[in-house]
Amino acid sequence: MTIDKFDFDATLLTINFATRLLAMELDKDTLLDRILETFCDMGSCKDAAIMTYNSEGNLIVAAASLNHERTFPNEKVPMTKAMEEAAQSRSPVARPKCKDSFYPLPGDDCEACNGTCLCLPLVGSRDLVKGFVTLHRENDKPWSISELFQLGIISTVAAIAYENSELFRQTIKDSLTGLYMRRYLFIRLEEETQRIKRRGGDLSVIMVDIDHFKLINDSYGHAAGDEALKQVANVLLQNSRRGADIVCRYGGEEFAVLMPGSKKEDAMVVAERMRAGCEEAKLLTSGGEIKITLSAGVANLDECDLISGDTMMKIADKRLYVAKKSGRNRVIFEG
Repeated sequence: MTIDKFDFDATLLTINFATRLLAMELDKDTLLDRILETFCDMGSCKDAAIMTYNSEGNLIVAAASLNHERTFPNEKVPMTKAMEEAAQSRSPVARPKCKDSFYPLPGDDCEACNGTCLCLPLVGSRDLVKGFVTLHRENDKPWSISELFQLGIISTVAAIAYENSELFRQTIKDSLTGLYMRRYLFIRLEEETQRIKRRGGDLSVIMVDIDHFKLINDSYGHAAGDEALKQVANVLLQNSRRGADIVCRYGGEEFAVLMPGSKKEDAMVVAERMRAGCEEAKLLTSGGEIKITLSAGVANLDECDLISGDTMMKIADKRLYVAKKSGRNRVIFEG
């Protein structure tokens, strides 16, 4: 069986579009979401999973699409025989779906369910397998040669794009908290501002500061202060919109959350959620349990006379200052 000229031309067009979509994205969460969307579209399925190796060498589900609903579980999963075969052959392997798995995994000795699960290895640089993409179809329609050809090429593009995002993350991530650094905030701020100038849209920012952080360092020591910074960073991440918000360490004990596509009202809700989450959290450090509160200022690009990301940042920073001066542990979004 061969790919006729019409299919071949359509395949090249599809691959060209998908390659540009993936190759241009460096944010890991956004990239994972785009990889899922691309494979679901090209594979004509609504269930898919991306599996990668964590720092301990365990295979985890980094992202999944279940009935078109995106999730980022980071759960460990077993390496099946079909996945081992795909890794060894560096080529797609199709098997019945494993029935006792919540995610689409190709079945082995376990009881299989209806439909077909296709496993594609993510082969990156130096011919190393970085993980797998699995796709599940509920019907028994076989995967065509044209589909396998497209998906195989896109799996290589996805693997290299993922590698690039990991390398990029190492240059823009704060080594202590794991959050983005200040310079990346301003890169994205300029990108989003230019995008809104061309197409319109919303953009908000939250400026956050830990209350009385110097007192924490003086009372418990700098090691405890570092632990507190890491745990506050986790609270901010947990209460942000995964894959959408850009949470950054702005400097010292100050943070910034850039929120593309968010109206001011949405940013206010997120800021309050972060403030309350930190107030309620039990922050355990080497110096003991520490109670920490946050102050925050919120601004939206619509509040600027001209479309200016720098002006929006200044407005949010001014409101953060007001929050600190008016008693701390509060969110200010006006004035």
